[in-house]
Amino acid sequence: MTQCLNNNRLSPDTCPPEPVRLHSNLESALTRLSNTDLATTPIHRVFVIGGASLYRETLGMPVSSQVGFVDRILLTRIISPDFEHWDVYMPDFLKKTTSTDGKDVIWERATHADLQAWVGSEVPEGVQMENGIEYEFQMWTRNS
Repeated sequence: MTQCLNNNRLSPDTCPPEPVRLHSNLESALTRLSNTDLATTPIHRVFVIGGASLYRETLGMPVSSQVGFVDRILLTRIISPDFEHWDVYMPDFLKKTTSTDGKDVIWERATHADLQAWVGSEVPEGVQMENGIEYEFQMWTRNS
C-alpha cells in the first residue's frame, strides 16, 4: 500500500484520492508504475518532486528503462540572490552526464511557448521578481 504523510509521519490513512499517489522511495514508485494492475486509472504524467538524491537517481535512468525515464524538467531557476550557503542543490543536469546504460544525456531548453503548451496554462515569461528574489520558469527536454 502507498504510504502518505500525516503530520510528517507516513500514514496510509491520509492518502489523496486516486489518481494521486505518494511513495517513500523510488523503488516503490517504479513498482507501481510498472504494474498497471495497481492503477485504477491510466497514468498520464508522473512528477518527481525532490530531494537532491532522488533527482540524481531519476535523472540517470536510461531511455531503455521499462518503467520510463525523465524526459523533461520543469524548473524554477533562482537568478538572485546567490544562495551559496545552502547545503543541498539539484544536480547540475547540464554538465555532461551519462545514464545508467552508459549513453550521454543531453538537455535542451524548450521555448516558453512549448512550456505553456505542455503545462496547459499561462506561465509568466522571463525573469520574475518576488520578495527580493529573481527567478524564471523554465522547461528542459531530454534529447538522448
